[in-house]
This record gives sequence, C-alpha cells and structure tokens, in this order.
Amino acid sequence: SGTGTFDDATIVGATYTPSAADISGGNITLTISTDDPGGPCNAATDDMILIINPSATTTAGSNDTICEGDVKVLSGSIGGSASNATWTSSGTGTFDDATLLGATYTPSAADAIAGTVTLTISTDDPTGPCNAATDNLVLVINQAPTVIAGADATVCEGSGHTLSGTMGGGASSITWTTSGTG
Repeated sequence: SGTGTFDDATIVGATYTPSAADISGGNITLTISTDDPGGPCNAATDDMILIINPSATTTAGSNDTICEGDVKVLSGSIGGSASNATWTSSGTGTFDDATLLGATYTPSAADAIAGTVTLTISTDDPTGPCNAATDNLVLVINQAPTVIAGADATVCEGSGHTLSGTMGGGASSITWTTSGTG
C-alpha cells in the first residue's frame, strides 16, 4: 500500500525501502502473492503490516569559541523517536544539569589548558528497532589575556622611566596609556 521501492519484487527475500510518504504515514501493508498455478488451485496471497518508527535525531549546535573563565550555554535539540538526551564532555568541566537541552557547561582549568573540549549530546535509546542518536560540538577555549604593568616606581623630575611590563595568556600585543600628559 506504500510508495516505496523493492530491490527485486520477484524474490521472497526482497528488500523494501520506504518512501518519505510511507515514513510520514507510519505504516504500510506489504502483500506477497504466488502465481496462478495450473490445475484447480487458486493463487495464494498474504499481507504483513510494516510499522515504520521514526529515527531518533539530535543536534548539538555549532562549534564555538569562548574565553577562559566563561561558560557555554548549549542549545541542543532532539527529534524523531527521542524523548530525552544527556550531555557528556571529553574534558573535566561540569554541566549545571546534563539532562537539559540548554545546559550550561563550565570548563575546568584542565579544559582551558587543553584549549578544546568536545561536548556530546546523546539521545535515549527509543523503543523499537531504532538506535540512539549522538552529535558533537567542539568548544575552543582561548586563554584569557594577562598583563602586569610592573612595580610602582619613583623618578626624578625630568627623567624618563623604562617600563617593565609583561603580557601572557592569550595576549598578543599591548598598548600603554597614561593619566598624565607625558
């Protein structure tokens, strides 16, 4: 009764591939029939109902970059036969509630040192023949910039002062400014 296709409808072990209409309908009837044998016997037929369960689906969202010390608010989604999902991490950070699609992930110091962490969302294993679904996103964690101006100093009027600042972390350049007019 469906609109899918058989790989070879003339063999008993044929494979039927449901169409989009079959899938959205949820089930179809498949009928097997014999030829009309010679003699007084009629052809034989039998039906079966093929129930088509929707696959579980999930999306973790897009890869992202954050700064060390920031958190990532996730935006996962599920569909098909999935009814819930759980987040896991390749790192050692924490989730506020790993069962929420919009969970918040707080990277650990080790995650920040590593520079990336993979966050994975996995659906429940739906009843029926369909498997659970998973998806990943890669979270890049940029080191926070650091800068130290150096120790306070005293100079004599008319003298210059050589500064001894330092930078680190994710900083790649610095700029000095003054509260004065020098």
